[in-house]
Amino acid sequence: MVDKLPMQADGIVRLSKIKVNPEYIGEYLKYAVEVGEISLLTEPGVLTMYAVADKNDSCSITILENYASQEAYRSHIASEHFQKYKQGTLHMIDSLALDDVTPLNPANKIVNFIKE
Repeated sequence: MVDKLPMQADGIVRLSKIKVNPEYIGEYLKYAVEVGEISLLTEPGVLTMYAVADKNDSCSITILENYASQEAYRSHIASEHFQKYKQGTLHMIDSLALDDVTPLNPANKIVNFIKE
């Protein structure tokens, strides 16, 4: 795992809310897990990539994403692994909402890692 960058003033905390077509949920989950793991393991500016499914609707996915800066986010979406995810899942997504949020307690830090 790479050393992580500190959160900058222009850092991003985002909830990505994704509705996956039920026909593709199994395939989508493979893409989502792969891009999350690679991002956390290789990108210093990706601080959190935590995906969850709604217990009552497994096709409703929410991903908590933290990026150290705007530049870290731009680097992430330009990465080969993100582009593989994005292009590979376009036809699987019924809706996508990217909601930038403000932590209520900025001193509360999330430590998100993948055990190698």
